[in-house]
Amino acid sequence: MQKIKSSNIFVAFFLILASFVFPNCNPVEEKEEKKTVNKQELPIKELDQWQDDRLSLFVHYGVYSSLAGTWNDEPIDGAAEEIWATSDMFVEDYEKVARNFDPKEWDARSIVSIARDIGMRTIILTAKHLDGFCLFSTETTSFNIVDFTHIDRDIMAEMAEACKTGNIKLSLRFSLTDWHLPAAYPMSKYHATPVPESHHRVNLQQIEELLTNYGDISEIYFHSGFNTPEQSRDLRDLIKKLQPQCLISNGIGNNFGDFISTAFNQFPAHDLDVPWIMPASIDPSTLAYHEKLKNNYGTKEKAREKVRELVDVISKGGNFALNIGPKGNGSTGSFEEETLNQIGRWIKVNRKAVFGTKKNPFDNDSPFWKITHNADKLYIFVDSVPSTEKIKLTGLKNKVASAQFLGSGIEPEYIQKGNTLEITWTSPAMADPMQLFVIEVELTDTLHQVPEKTLKINPSDTLILTRANALTHQSISSGDKYSSVPSVTAIKWNIEASHVLKAEIKFSSREIGRNILLETSGNETLLQLKGQQGELISSQADTVQTGTVFRSKAFYGAMDEIHVNPNGNNRLQIAKSSWMAMSNNSKKPVNPLPMTAHYYYVEIDSENQQKHCYEISGNDGLQVWLNNEELILSRNTTPEKPIKKHLVLDLQEGKNILLIKNYNRKGSSDMFNLTVVDDARWYSQFVTFSSNPEFIKIKRADNTNPHEDINLINFSIILTPEK
Repeated sequence: MQKIKSSNIFVAFFLILASFVFPNCNPVEEKEEKKTVNKQELPIKELDQWQDDRLSLFVHYGVYSSLAGTWNDEPIDGAAEEIWATSDMFVEDYEKVARNFDPKEWDARSIVSIARDIGMRTIILTAKHLDGFCLFSTETTSFNIVDFTHIDRDIMAEMAEACKTGNIKLSLRFSLTDWHLPAAYPMSKYHATPVPESHHRVNLQQIEELLTNYGDISEIYFHSGFNTPEQSRDLRDLIKKLQPQCLISNGIGNNFGDFISTAFNQFPAHDLDVPWIMPASIDPSTLAYHEKLKNNYGTKEKAREKVRELVDVISKGGNFALNIGPKGNGSTGSFEEETLNQIGRWIKVNRKAVFGTKKNPFDNDSPFWKITHNADKLYIFVDSVPSTEKIKLTGLKNKVASAQFLGSGIEPEYIQKGNTLEITWTSPAMADPMQLFVIEVELTDTLHQVPEKTLKINPSDTLILTRANALTHQSISSGDKYSSVPSVTAIKWNIEASHVLKAEIKFSSREIGRNILLETSGNETLLQLKGQQGELISSQADTVQTGTVFRSKAFYGAMDEIHVNPNGNNRLQIAKSSWMAMSNNSKKPVNPLPMTAHYYYVEIDSENQQKHCYEISGNDGLQVWLNNEELILSRNTTPEKPIKKHLVLDLQEGKNILLIKNYNRKGSSDMFNLTVVDDARWYSQFVTFSSNPEFIKIKRADNTNPHEDINLINFSIILTPEK
């Protein structure tokens, strides 16, 4: 009997697996190298419509639903949809369950009806999950609902027809990892193994079948697996060839997605300025049906929780997808269905505040309310009322025409003083089981807010613009789910100046030749960084002493996990742990395991406060701290070569602590290196801005990759009034 689950999943997984900077300093970024570039054309119209839709229904259904989270009369510890990996089940056991899979009460039209009643615009069906069982007819494997079971039904076809009849969009979730394929052995609940080429070819063929045989597909949510850049490109090219309008999640890997999908029930760690969605489940511990779960809340309490998640997401500019897990026979659980009904009743009253709206336009936020808006209306979701019984918004230039509660139409009193709107709380005169009332504020014209963070320059001033004092546009750059990091896609400064400004743009030799778009309120200029060579960065290199480099033991996990306290006493940690001093004569360490992080500690003594340049090399990602402050968190976008960063450190007088994390996603040879760059120089070129530019914004000139960092972390602009 073949058993494909490893006795030690964690070890087997690792054995089989083969910038974001906030400087006081001016770091120098590496030269751009040739690589597999994501030169994608963004489907702008489809993305705009997708963002307006706001709300979707996720459906997790498959063979695992029949087991209901239980094996051998014992409930599993974990998600029901991953029962094959988390139980002691053999492949023959799971196939036997699949043979008897019988969705006799599955009704796609009923699922569509549930979604439409709530106001959802899209249904996302798990066409294939990690277990590899296909809910569609395929020539690639007999392990599908049509050929492997005793029923003559194609769940995918039924859902496609029901969505078409019900005028609702159909999307898919598709696992790049397939536990039923021999290439995926050994099975692991971490499901983040590289995708072998034979496995990749199956994925391509199945995607082609899905996009050819089942009508229009709105989005594809890829899940699991660790694609190479070439594999991600193959998938994107195929999808856009067959259905150009089909949107792709970042799960495709290597920044080839159109939008960001967070992990289930997980808000992004920072605000995103690209299209994104947060999927959520009724119970956070599982996506599929689990009969042994106990609900600690009633449906009303659960609905209140999910409505607030929805509002939190859309007020930050995201979309929201709520998941249900039908039972093995296909019927929907009464708890989930009633929770959805409760949410739906609230949405019917407040739909204008949800659909077709955009994120909170103000820089400030409140613990008492959330805000969305459209062209000439604000929607204030009041979760609780402050003790002052006043709702105060600052930064609003528009004149208010009216204010009313959605549903009841009651008009609260309000006053405007300059750029401040103050609404006095009054009873909305209607019952709301969700206890989340919405005030609609209508404006006399299109919304225009006052920027909260504005840099003022007087005729006698000099103003230095850096990434540290900029407003950042952010996304997530990722090779896969374990190598995702925040990225800055544009930087912007709001400027208040009444005179013509001369700008010195300062950068390093590593950035020469890069093309950027320099945008102000009235102009956009394509600028190639050339410049004139200037002074040395390290003018007093002989006054700096770089100490011994110490290397930590191996730590395992995702790239953004931190295993050593960067604010702690690392010297003490080194003295009491297995950190090892590195020297040129020491043996090179053995190759790390995949998903390994090593930390490097070094003390730098400086006779005075000054700048000093270092080159740091690593594997799949680097994170750097100087004197407890994070300087960089950046992943490698050329995985066949080491990542290289030149950092200009702002050294303080005396002892400085440099802490570096080198992340090795694939388990390749250790590429860490730290060297001094004594001859690094600054470069400068000059431009002139007209009076009152309002803002200065820098972004990539080519929009080839909407999620990758702009890589201008040493970039600065020195503004002076033109004489």
